[in-house]
Amino acid sequence: MHPDTSSASVGTIPPALQFALGAFVFASTFSIAASQTALGATLLIYIFYVLRKRLPLPRRTALDVPFAVFAAASFAAALFSGKRLESLANLKNLILIVAAYLVAYLATASTIRKRLFIILLFSGVGSAVYGIAIHLLGLGKGSLGRSSGSFSTAMTYGGILLILSSIYLAVALGPLVGRRLRIAAGLSALVTFIALFFSLTRSSWVGALVSAVVILSLLRRKLLVPFAAALVIFVALLPAAYRARVESIWNPKFRTNVQRLELLRGGISIFREHPVIGVGTMDLADIYAEHMPPGAVHIHGHMHNDFLQIAVQMGVVGLAAFTLLIVSFFLLMVRNLRLDLPPPERAWVAGSIGALAGFIVNGLFEWNFGDAEVVTLMYVVIGENIAIWLERLRVQC
Repeated sequence: MHPDTSSASVGTIPPALQFALGAFVFASTFSIAASQTALGATLLIYIFYVLRKRLPLPRRTALDVPFAVFAAASFAAALFSGKRLESLANLKNLILIVAAYLVAYLATASTIRKRLFIILLFSGVGSAVYGIAIHLLGLGKGSLGRSSGSFSTAMTYGGILLILSSIYLAVALGPLVGRRLRIAAGLSALVTFIALFFSLTRSSWVGALVSAVVILSLLRRKLLVPFAAALVIFVALLPAAYRARVESIWNPKFRTNVQRLELLRGGISIFREHPVIGVGTMDLADIYAEHMPPGAVHIHGHMHNDFLQIAVQMGVVGLAAFTLLIVSFFLLMVRNLRLDLPPPERAWVAGSIGALAGFIVNGLFEWNFGDAEVVTLMYVVIGENIAIWLERLRVQC
């Protein structure tokens, strides 16, 4: 077979483009404005070099069809919505898919992926340290000092830390990973877990727990029992106020738990009236107000659940497209895990699977797929997995 020249190697990526991509990944852990600016710059520079034939045209990937199907379902729901203009405007997050593709096309060389991981390491730790400082300085919200880091809400911050801690933990635990990298990743994981705890975001706690179990199952199964024991001891030793926050996770009478159950009932009521293509990708406050269950007081603009949100906004068509997309992410990562990868990258892939599992669990309680900051970082992780697969295809050819 002839060599595949459709994937760029480290030597063919212009320095300006490498810098822009690095700036985007660096900003993705603490600022949506900075990350989107850097993402836009990366895209423009990439297009410039493609047009000048300095870089190859983009090649097809295994995620093209799932992304296209989801985008088509989103546009269909918006076009048939009673609030068409608002729904079309709310499709702006679809643009963020370009982040996955840029990382995929520009990081098909393992050297670039390693650089991006180091960048993510420094940036993520900085974001975590800042969030910890907010808590320790008493600048957080509420009596427990809930930290939102550099973001507007602690839920967004928790979602970011969930993804970061998953990647760091996996690299720290990965078999045959170099000593210096293992120590750096281990310390980074510890710092991000502390920051995650101080965010007091229960859905991200649960997501991180699921992620850790997945990662341990893939890399260090013998540590599952010690991990469970350590977790029980940790919760038992927490001060009463923090322990109450943990215990509220499974308390059906806790205030926000009650609201989520109300949203579930109201969302199902809306879905039953608009089952095929949903109500459109608009704010749901007005229509939820018309379907609130008896006794409900609080009106919400989204369903605090990814699957319920998609079902309400896009019906069964959108729900099927969303499910296809998520399954495609997992399949890509599982295929990568079966490759003969070097130790750090195999650990990265295991961390990606854990991060995605945690992201999905987190999304059962939050609309994190609609959170631009969180989904952008998730696309970075997915993009690196596409890059790994593209590089393997290039080598095989």
